Amino acid sequence: MNSWQFETTVTETRTDARGTWIALESTLFYAEGGGQPPDAGTLNGELVLDVQRIDDVVWHLVEQELKRGTLVTGFVDEAVRRDHSIQHTAQHVLTALLEDEYGIQTLSFGIGPEESSLEIETDVFDWNQIESLERDVQRIVFENRPVSTYELSSEEVEHNRLRKATDRTGTIRIVDIDDLDYNACGGTHVDSTGQLGIVHVTSMKKVRGNVRLTYVAGLRALTAVHSSRTALRTIHQTLSTTNETVAARVIEERNLRLERDKEVKALEARVAKAKVAAFLQEDNYVITHIGKTEAETLTTTIVERIAATGRIAVGANHTGQKLWLMHDGTHDIAIGKFLKRTLDDLGIGRGGGSHKQAQARFESVIDLERATAEIVKRLQEGMVSC
Repeated sequence: MNSWQFETTVTETRTDARGTWIALESTLFYAEGGGQPPDAGTLNGELVLDVQRIDDVVWHLVEQELKRGTLVTGFVDEAVRRDHSIQHTAQHVLTALLEDEYGIQTLSFGIGPEESSLEIETDVFDWNQIESLERDVQRIVFENRPVSTYELSSEEVEHNRLRKATDRTGTIRIVDIDDLDYNACGGTHVDSTGQLGIVHVTSMKKVRGNVRLTYVAGLRALTAVHSSRTALRTIHQTLSTTNETVAARVIEERNLRLERDKEVKALEARVAKAKVAAFLQEDNYVITHIGKTEAETLTTTIVERIAATGRIAVGANHTGQKLWLMHDGTHDIAIGKFLKRTLDDLGIGRGGGSHKQAQARFESVIDLERATAEIVKRLQEGMVSC
């Protein structure tokens, strides 16, 4: 039997909509808490889907019922436990350095399936500070400081050293990172900071007047590096750049795209003006425009300009498989209700809108054409009651 496997007995069971929860005489499974997800693993080959502690009882969620008194073999997923321990220990290092070097408190912490996050009590933090923080973390990693976990009575705890005060009584579990952190914590941790490998901040976002940092550590950080390198290599190959020139080249491409977008919009406006002028030569109550190859933006521009003349405009775009209806508000037809009723009658497409305008999307051009024809027919025949 390895250190991640154990045998025990089912002491109690209960069921809910998620499945069967079982309590055990003893367990190695870590229950969710303190921002750390529960362990993964199996009980008698059944996947453990969740682990929660309620009133000092650890409950394990499984799909198949395990009856009270059943002898079970438990197996904790070592890779998941190690990953969670790395992310959690990295949080202790980040939190300690943020407070000691920057005077910034950590407000909350959570380990996600791909990234972990810290919400820190500041409204100002920048990427230069993040890079400095990462260098400080890496120094702690290189120093391979021991990480100790032990239990003390409340009276034995050095409360003046605690990173965060605790109101717990009785036995208190302490996590002690040599000359860096002394904290009351029930989570799982690695044995030394060297086991963190690398800690990499992936994003920064302002939330509720504070800042949220997301980070990865250990194998998660290596995966993030590989992903970034693959993306960067693709950009190098596509734009013929190097690490030194890629930023300037991307900015140049963006500026060129913005200029092209302006030119396209100007051309679309000219095309729309010409097409609308041609449509207005027709003395029709309903004007239909079919865009088979054009961009959606051109179709919508044409529809808007037709509607502005007082006509009812119907526009279909084959590229996006979308349809638009619009008028200028001088008609009694409730376009949104009319469109929805027609689509319901046909049993195709999804859409709706307001009194003056509406749109719909279809799964095929055939459905789009069918709906367009029916809508134009009903409008021309005055079949618009809802």
